[in-house]
Amino acid sequence: MPGEVGEQFLRVARYPKNIGSLNNPSGQGAAIGKCGDSIEVSLRIESGAIADIKVYPQGCIYTLVCASAMSELAKGRDLDQALELEPHHVADALGGLPEDHLHCARLAVNTLGEAIADYYRRASL
Repeated sequence: MPGEVGEQFLRVARYPKNIGSLNNPSGQGAAIGKCGDSIEVSLRIESGAIADIKVYPQGCIYTLVCASAMSELAKGRDLDQALELEPHHVADALGGLPEDHLHCARLAVNTLGEAIADYYRRASL
């Protein structure tokens, strides 16, 4: 595996969580990173919190692992707390990321923000 990764990264790589998509999501977002990898995020919001989240990453193992880690960090948080997630939180949850793959954590967090923004757009209609 290129770059330096720890045991937590390898564990998430072997057993990623929240992969897939939700039927009739409360909000959804998609984004493409500078490397061409992409992530789709679908959310079910209940009482102002993320009750369920699914991610559909396409690209390298770092994108998959960052999407999974972000989803675990976001699940159960209220929307304001979820919007406070930053790429370094994802990297920290994985025991660190190689510098040249921090953009994967940024992609995961940004896509979460897109899904939350979509929820707010839908709620205002």
